[in-house]
Amino acid sequence: MKKNILILLYFILIRILFVKLSGYNSYELSADSHWINDLSEKVLTGDFDFDIGRFIVAPFYNIYIALHKLVFGDHWMIALVSSQIILSGISGVYFYKLGKLLFKEKTALLATGIFGVFPLTLWWVHTFSSEALFQSLFIISIYFLVKLIKFGKLSSLITSAIIFSIAFLTKSHILLFTPFLAYYIFINLKGTKKWGYPIVYALICILFTIPFGLYNQKHHNQYVLSSNGSKFHFYTGNSEYGYRLIVDIPKQGTLEFNEVTKMNMAYFNGATHNKTMKLPHIIKQDLYFQHALDWISVNKIKFLKIKIYNLFQFLMPGVNYKYYQFLTWLATLIISLPIYILGYFSIIKNLKRGYKTHYFILGLFITMILFSVIWYTQNRFRTITIEPFYILYSSHGIMLIYNRLLKKRKIY
Repeated sequence: MKKNILILLYFILIRILFVKLSGYNSYELSADSHWINDLSEKVLTGDFDFDIGRFIVAPFYNIYIALHKLVFGDHWMIALVSSQIILSGISGVYFYKLGKLLFKEKTALLATGIFGVFPLTLWWVHTFSSEALFQSLFIISIYFLVKLIKFGKLSSLITSAIIFSIAFLTKSHILLFTPFLAYYIFINLKGTKKWGYPIVYALICILFTIPFGLYNQKHHNQYVLSSNGSKFHFYTGNSEYGYRLIVDIPKQGTLEFNEVTKMNMAYFNGATHNKTMKLPHIIKQDLYFQHALDWISVNKIKFLKIKIYNLFQFLMPGVNYKYYQFLTWLATLIISLPIYILGYFSIIKNLKRGYKTHYFILGLFITMILFSVIWYTQNRFRTITIEPFYILYSSHGIMLIYNRLLKKRKIY
């Protein structure tokens, strides 16, 4: 209990220092922050239509902000930042507990110490966007998932499923992980639990989609699990705009670079984009997908280049040097490269030793590769989803190397 409190305080203190010293305000680091705030204002009037034109966005974070406005009034901004910092601290405690479930105490402590100061996570902690909240929820849900397969308790299943449901209602990309999650439970449990528990987990998740799903069925003639943006984002990453976003990135400071960063897809994809935007979601989402397929059919070389670049950027640590200052890119590369190399090393080693126990990280890795390559690479999604677990496994890799060196020294 004492260690948990110390870890919580450690995470909170580091995050408060970052907020005070970074100089960034809560809107500055994400272009989405302004429209997210607008959607939270709609919630206060009883309007849960989260249609932003391109697609319908996941609901929970907009509601989360609205609750802070309702409870704290004019002080909602400081309350929201505080709650994100506290939740991040709580997730740090569960990150430590996950490390103890999978490895030994020293590995868990080392990983928690690194994760507490990992700058790419700190980046989002006080920003008004869903990244920090999603990461906290997802880490906690994975802890209870691993606890479930370790001890087989129904209470762990229910807790994991509830928190995972809130996580995918915060950021819908993690729905891609659900088949791997179900298989992880299936291969680790025995008897009726082998089949029953994945079904119970799925039913809990489906139950959580019902309010928002029925609301959108009524207003948009479409049952939306969390967000209906998958076809739009496929079009984003597989179009002329996607090619300029990923491969042929304009030079910083030019008009084209500004249009890319503003996501002005009509500038690159033509007038058909604006025409499609005016259609109802039940029509336009399928049309976006068709636009992408049409573009792929006549731009096969460009399409192949996008896929190669997407894969490279997913595997390459740090940020994209064409979108950031050189020193920022270099700093993130230097910090992240050892974590990635040791993380991959440790993941492979642990899958060989205990495939069933560590299958979740393989499933998560495949999930994020599919997301990054089939759609398009967004490094912030990688940071909030899989990088904490890279830190955990790389810490195990560090301990393996340390123990081997220690053993050699003793022999000498």
